[in-house]
Amino acid sequence: MTEPVLEVENLSVRYGRVEAVRDVSFSVAEGSLVTLVGANGAGKSTIINAVSGIVRPHGGRVRFRGADITRAPAHKLVARGLVQVPEGRQILASLTVAENLAMGGWHRGRGAVRTIDEMYQRFGVLSERRDLPAGTLSGGEQQMLAIARALVAEPVLLLLDEPSMGLAPLVVNEVFSVVEEIRATGTTVVLVEQNARRALRAADHGYVLRTGEVVRSGPAAELLADDDVVQAYLGTA
Repeated sequence: MTEPVLEVENLSVRYGRVEAVRDVSFSVAEGSLVTLVGANGAGKSTIINAVSGIVRPHGGRVRFRGADITRAPAHKLVARGLVQVPEGRQILASLTVAENLAMGGWHRGRGAVRTIDEMYQRFGVLSERRDLPAGTLSGGEQQMLAIARALVAEPVLLLLDEPSMGLAPLVVNEVFSVVEEIRATGTTVVLVEQNARRALRAADHGYVLRTGEVVRSGPAAELLADDDVVQAYLGTA
């Protein structure tokens, strides 16, 4: 059996005296799409930030491609192929679309030029608006820019934090189509989503979180088919 791309073991994260994440463990197989779902405050984004080096864990271990990265800084992880699309997109609003994409490939030098051209082909709206300030884009367009910027870094593992947040239903469908396309090209994806049903429909495996702990896990299709899980954790929508 091949080694998982990502292994998280007994991860704990504290903010002062508040324990936001407690003993969370999960693994991500190469080429798979794994989702972490749960309500606001469940600890989803904290886990992603700990994995990507933005937040320092209080305890536990994180391994990426077999190497211990528990205390590795975020910028070094990007260069190794672990790339995050943050919650709220965090595009650089005053810079142009082209400049935002260039920032995604800062560590690749001129090697990023070809990938940026590919992003323009893949996301036609970004090509049309390449010279405009990114802050003038719609919310959906900004999300596409954030994803494209991450792809310019050529990730081995892409971490997506709430990509559907604040978007209209039709745009949410577009975002999820892009996520599924990314996975289909062979990139491993970890998806954090409050829209649990939509995320589980796209995923291979799911982990349901509540107040910083994993309360259920399993193949995504089985979680969706489990009435107890649906009623207790996924809501009625």
